[in-house]
Amino acid sequence: MQDLIATPDALGALVESIRRSPVAVIDTEFIPEDSYEPRLCLVQVGTAEGIGIVDPLALPDLGALWQALTDPDRELVALGARQEILFCMRGAGRPPAKFVELQIAAGLVGYGFPLSQTKLVQRVLGVQIKGGEAFTDWRRRPLSQHQLRYAAEDVKYLLAARDRLMADARKMGRTEWIDAECRRFVERIVTGDAEEGWRRVSGSSSLDRRESAVLRELWRWRDGLARSADRPARKVFPDHLVIGVARRCPSKIEDLHALRGMERFSVRKSGTEILAAVKRGVELPEADCPPVVHRSDPPQVALLAQLLSAAAQTLAAQADVDTQLLATSADLQDLVRWHLGHGNGKPALLEGWRGTIVKPLVEILEGKRTVRVANVKSKHPLAFDGDSH
Repeated sequence: MQDLIATPDALGALVESIRRSPVAVIDTEFIPEDSYEPRLCLVQVGTAEGIGIVDPLALPDLGALWQALTDPDRELVALGARQEILFCMRGAGRPPAKFVELQIAAGLVGYGFPLSQTKLVQRVLGVQIKGGEAFTDWRRRPLSQHQLRYAAEDVKYLLAARDRLMADARKMGRTEWIDAECRRFVERIVTGDAEEGWRRVSGSSSLDRRESAVLRELWRWRDGLARSADRPARKVFPDHLVIGVARRCPSKIEDLHALRGMERFSVRKSGTEILAAVKRGVELPEADCPPVVHRSDPPQVALLAQLLSAAAQTLAAQADVDTQLLATSADLQDLVRWHLGHGNGKPALLEGWRGTIVKPLVEILEGKRTVRVANVKSKHPLAFDGDSH
């Protein structure tokens, strides 16, 4: 029987267990569709002492739990953990100080990336587990024992998987690779969450500076309205209408009515506020409008990046790391731009463990190496002439 932690005393006991543990694993169940921020419904925590399933609906103050999980002396382990990092940020005001993302760890020691929980546990530990409750409405109470067992299974094997993956990493000399990638993962989530959200509105990259200023004001209006109503921002006022208003900069209610799709929203109720946001953006001094970068690549960037992509797959296979972790299409395009003198500084691809593996890509761009088909029947048929490895 798996009990749900729903009292302050039970929560306190779990927090003390975490404080005694140098490593803890976490998973959460949440509903993202109908509130301003995802609604946290369960927190599953595992340590060497056992598993605890916390009920946030019964315990609205989980500050002590989040503080314990993010303690600087504790390693936190999770899988597919973007939302868990954000919950830590909101609950403790900080991300985990030490963090291991198991999908990343698996990808860097040859198991593939990204792996679902069931595939990762099967490949790393040889254990078959079953899903079945992924689309449960976790807000409903009481939860059945079947649901609680499912929730517990989400963390049951993560500690053992972490131990196996890190043992493999030590044998391969890759613990520093995992540390670096997990730090990068956390930094991207923290930085992305702190960035101005208007830049993530679909279609924003096509706007000029003045339109972007209007978009920013509209986004701030929408975000405030969504927060106060506790509704997803895109359901309050969808992205395509935000972009449509930013492009047209209407000054009258009649202009808003002319936008297709606007009839589904209460222009009478919000129209004045929308026009006021547009007016603030229109009247903003030019120097205060947000900068917009429209990239116009030379035609060879796409072609050379495609060539490097095939070479990168071979290099990743030789190093026994997943290609997606080694170099994305955007990474390769940045490398080509940098080589052509159009980049903004040395690409991140050339730093750390990646830089060691992808050195041949730079030499290909420099004309010092060539790529050829060595064995057409091989899984990895390419070879690099002049390769010293």
